[in-house]
Amino acid sequence: AAAVAAQRRHASSTPPLGFIGLGKIGSGMVINLIKGGESLIVFDPSSAAAKAVEGEAAKAVASIAEVAHDARVVFSALPDDNVLQAVSSELLPKLAARGDRPIHVSCSTVSPSISRALSEAHAEKEVGFVSAPVFARPDGMRRGEATFPVSGPDWAKETVVPLLKKTALGVHDFGEDAGAANVVKLGGNFLIAAAIQSMAEASALAESYDVDREKFISLMSSTIFDCLIYKGYGHRVAARDHHPYPDAHFALDLGSKDVSLVHSAAAQARCPMPVASLLRDRFVASQNSGRGKLDWSAVALKASEEAGSKQVAEAITRLENGRSS
Repeated sequence: AAAVAAQRRHASSTPPLGFIGLGKIGSGMVINLIKGGESLIVFDPSSAAAKAVEGEAAKAVASIAEVAHDARVVFSALPDDNVLQAVSSELLPKLAARGDRPIHVSCSTVSPSISRALSEAHAEKEVGFVSAPVFARPDGMRRGEATFPVSGPDWAKETVVPLLKKTALGVHDFGEDAGAANVVKLGGNFLIAAAIQSMAEASALAESYDVDREKFISLMSSTIFDCLIYKGYGHRVAARDHHPYPDAHFALDLGSKDVSLVHSAAAQARCPMPVASLLRDRFVASQNSGRGKLDWSAVALKASEEAGSKQVAEAITRLENGRSS
């Protein structure tokens, strides 16, 4: 009780933070920042999303302008480049008008090019722009287990990094180029997608020889690939459980967007990534099969289908009917 009271006193005595975009990741960050003793001004186009986090330390407002008016440091957690550009176009002039070296922290998974462009636009208005994309699922975010690569001007990061540490296991600085953190995030998501595809193909091979696919993945994920990604996604792939669970779900549509961003970033840098090209095509094919709303691990179903698995049809029917088992 004493700790809660102390947090409330801190929140009431410090300027509020702003937060735009209250999806599952954004709302989890807001809750963690409140637990860390911060007060917030929040906005989301969905009034229901804003009301869901509103309380003693979070005030929901009706516009981006109101967020910028009340908060010097504004976080945004948005779905893609276009939305980030639109929000920034409205937010930046309002922040610039404050005149107190305000900061915009972008926690979105977007292209490095959009972050670099926005960083330049913000700098011209004497506003800091920090990229801080998130490695976490909603349940991990709520437990404070996120990881943030960050990049942007050092003076802005001095303010932002301690705030991020209130909602993360780790914050890793990748310098002043605002696009660098986005490259790190896209690279990480590429590795996860490649792991899912590799597990899908290996499991299909095992099943083709009547080897138990779940036992195979269990062995791999408890020995030579004993890590979070192979354990979590390995189970989904082996059991063909791609149900969109509310708090442990990353939609295949969003995964396809991220893989396409990886492919585009590689093309812009003239960096060959043949596996990224393969993954882009696999995700598009999965979307064309109507699987965009399933967990992005559902990209693995194609490997079983192409291997002629007799069990995959039943799993697909189950998923289409909304059953997880």
